[in-house]
Amino acid sequence: MLNNRELASVILIALLILLALAVPKWRNILLPSVGIVARSFFQWTILRIFGLFVVWVALWVWLASLIGAWELELLKDTIIILFGVGFPLLFSSIRAKSGVEILGHIRRETLALSTLFLFYLNLESLPLWGELIAQPMIVLLSVMTTFAQRDEKGRRVLGCFSIPLLLIGIGLIVWTTVHTANNWNELDWTELLAQLALSVWLPFAMFPYLYVVAFYAATEVILKRLLWTNKEMPLRARLGVLVGLHGSVRWAKELTGRYYQVAQAKTLRGALSEMRLFRDDVTRRENREADRLADLEGFAGQTGVDGTGAQLDRREFDGTKRALDFIHTAQALRYERRQETFWDDLTDMVISPVSKWGLPDQHGIVVEITTDKKKWRAWRRLPSGWVLGIGATGRFGKYRYARDQPPTSWPGESDEWIDAAVALGPVDWERNDGTRL
Repeated sequence: MLNNRELASVILIALLILLALAVPKWRNILLPSVGIVARSFFQWTILRIFGLFVVWVALWVWLASLIGAWELELLKDTIIILFGVGFPLLFSSIRAKSGVEILGHIRRETLALSTLFLFYLNLESLPLWGELIAQPMIVLLSVMTTFAQRDEKGRRVLGCFSIPLLLIGIGLIVWTTVHTANNWNELDWTELLAQLALSVWLPFAMFPYLYVVAFYAATEVILKRLLWTNKEMPLRARLGVLVGLHGSVRWAKELTGRYYQVAQAKTLRGALSEMRLFRDDVTRRENREADRLADLEGFAGQTGVDGTGAQLDRREFDGTKRALDFIHTAQALRYERRQETFWDDLTDMVISPVSKWGLPDQHGIVVEITTDKKKWRAWRRLPSGWVLGIGATGRFGKYRYARDQPPTSWPGESDEWIDAAVALGPVDWERNDGTRL
């Protein structure tokens, strides 16, 4: 039987659907979208995967019932976990890069503090009218909080959404605690603990199936791409590729375009040999990347330069250079639209979201222009104190800067700026700080 919280969710979802169908504009959007989704899902391959997934879950439920770990009273919770946790995990596992990542998704769905917090709140729901009011408010405030965190302007009003959301959370905790204490003797703790256990063991029991689906999806993509590369690739060579993956999702995800020479293999042995070279190369690249990350950590906070003259402490060098290069591109693209002038007021918009550059929200990138807006420069001070800069004197110009202090001159006016069109440097710009994978 549904509690008030679950019943309110069903009612609200039904009302949203009815509202969408009642409003012609929304209906014209909803119905075609539903048709597209239905046509995408009602395919034999997808239905087979879904059907076998349900069978797999049912098998574990049956085994659990044999040892007394599952009873019919848990059917509602089982269905909720299957559709609310299981199917989202199934979709995310297809994109996962390894079995460890799939286990990480399961752990976050089952053992995260937020999951246990929600389980506690579900011990006592509000009256139905209260749930019908609270749930839309929580969804709306959560969405607005998420959007407010995306840029600097939004963060100024973040408290308008996060504080009410926090107060609602505190109110729900107080409500649950008081009513749980008052009804302590009436609660069926055996059933509650069985529900909690079910929410943990059932998702983890899904892991073998999720792993097989992830591996199957990855190998299907690999074989299609290899056949695009070489339509005459023999079946025995394709079998060698599959064997060479060692049943590993990780290896399957790593077999990308740079290794498609394996498609030229003509024999099982040849394919196995190519796959061995592939695994060795991936291992070497991963080791190099581990060394790079170790150097970043080991040289953090150290002053001085290496044998090439590059700074030892290279924290955020890669992200800073990529962000500055992107600003250079944005300046060039907007140059003619702004009557051959540059901008200094679009920085936050241009580099948003800052996270894609691996930089903190308070990125510290400064963009400046001359009075006539014909020259520009951008610079950022890194955690080490070193300053990287970039700038231009025209749409196609490009100057680079690297010093211990921010620039005081404009690109082309002094030798502290290096014209990238005619010379290499500075050394900190030439150094490849990106991933070595």
